[in-house]
Amino acid sequence: MTDSDDAARAGGWWHRILVVLPVVVLGALVAASLVMVDRLGETPTAAPSLGAERPSVPLISVRRDLAPLADEAAQRRLVGALGAFVGTLPADTCLTVDAGDVRFDHRADDPQMPASATKVLTGVAALIALGEDFRYTTTVSAPAAPVDGVVVGDLHLIGGGDPLLAQAEYAARYPTPQVFSDLRALAAAVAAAGVVRVEGAVVGDESRYDTERYHPAWPPRFITQNQTGPLSALLVNDGFVEWPTTGLAPVEPAPDPAAHAAEVFRLLLEERGVTVAAGSRAGPAPAGAPVVAEHRSPTMREVVGQMLAESDNATAELLLKEVGLQVSGSGSFAAGAAAATQVLAEAGFDLEGTAVVDGSGLASENRLDCDLLMDLLEHPPTADAVREGLAVAGETGTLADRWQGTPLVGRVRAKTGTLNQASALAGVAAADAAEVTFALVVNVAEPARIQLETIAAQQRLAELLIAHPDRPDLSAFAP
Repeated sequence: MTDSDDAARAGGWWHRILVVLPVVVLGALVAASLVMVDRLGETPTAAPSLGAERPSVPLISVRRDLAPLADEAAQRRLVGALGAFVGTLPADTCLTVDAGDVRFDHRADDPQMPASATKVLTGVAALIALGEDFRYTTTVSAPAAPVDGVVVGDLHLIGGGDPLLAQAEYAARYPTPQVFSDLRALAAAVAAAGVVRVEGAVVGDESRYDTERYHPAWPPRFITQNQTGPLSALLVNDGFVEWPTTGLAPVEPAPDPAAHAAEVFRLLLEERGVTVAAGSRAGPAPAGAPVVAEHRSPTMREVVGQMLAESDNATAELLLKEVGLQVSGSGSFAAGAAAATQVLAEAGFDLEGTAVVDGSGLASENRLDCDLLMDLLEHPPTADAVREGLAVAGETGTLADRWQGTPLVGRVRAKTGTLNQASALAGVAAADAAEVTFALVVNVAEPARIQLETIAAQQRLAELLIAHPDRPDLSAFAP
């Protein structure tokens, strides 16, 4: 072999080395990077300082190269943790999580009994059908305009379906301030119109809706437990005659909510010096009678917010009846359920497997899946109003007393839901990087019941979500 052959052979080896060496080095760097990313619990040794003028992240930087890998590791960690989480729950569990950079689905399209999470559907349907600026109007009319302050005949109190019509004393039973329609303001408006005497009675008109007080699908215990008062288009204090000064459990429903509203209004008029000669009762108002005064409710956005935060069953059912009235002209349970389904379908929601039976979620026949719950929470035209109305962990509504003293306080907004065979939590969590939307519904078959540990598991889910993305501090790695 000649010297030239040896040189050529040596040159060939060097050529191969030069080709292979960068691949080997790159592979070593990637392997080292993966090891550093996965060792999330360790703190690497910081590189020595090179002076104040040194760039924070050089163009060629381990830190820069590790960032995408760290993000991917955080995503894998969240998916793994959520998978382990649902493994601790009953078989009939659906869970959907949207963290922006990662989405997790577990039986997300399986229809479940949603309990009070149904109110998210009711709220979205009402906001779409009525608009967030819609206001209910409660009207006072008389057969003829008052003469010298005297109403000849009856004074009619006409219900407009306002679910928040109440006295301040009733609203004060909540531990946090509540938005409501003050019936005293309407009585003051009548007095301000110059009325000093009513020759007839105060007559309550509830003809806007039907007079079915309770949904036929509800078990009798919900009525005796006062889960809602008797429903009416003219409802004051949720239809309750008596309630405790503290706590949220009214104790005596009105036998006739329209007559009860008329009597409460008569007493408020007399407080303002308006004499009513013939007491109060229920009955229809004559069409076209002159309006003496009227009162408008808070906006639909505020009404939906009150319903979601407090899980108000009466508000939910009256919202559904109003949607039915607006869409089909009938203010009934059946018309409301059909109208809500129609409104949501026309808005583009996938309702396969969905069953809307009532507005509150008290009916065990309601069905929806976690994908739909997620879509309802994220629907752009209504998302802000819905999320604003959700209860806040440790602060408001049905979450006011939950997770006190934990990092969840103020960082989770959600709609709760609990029945004997169903538990739900759906809303948004303020994670370290962004907002995470989630929907969790757990069902068990009778005669089993939801256990306390299943409800307690909601805290574990919320803690996982606010911790995302769980990744190392790359600033500690050498550049």
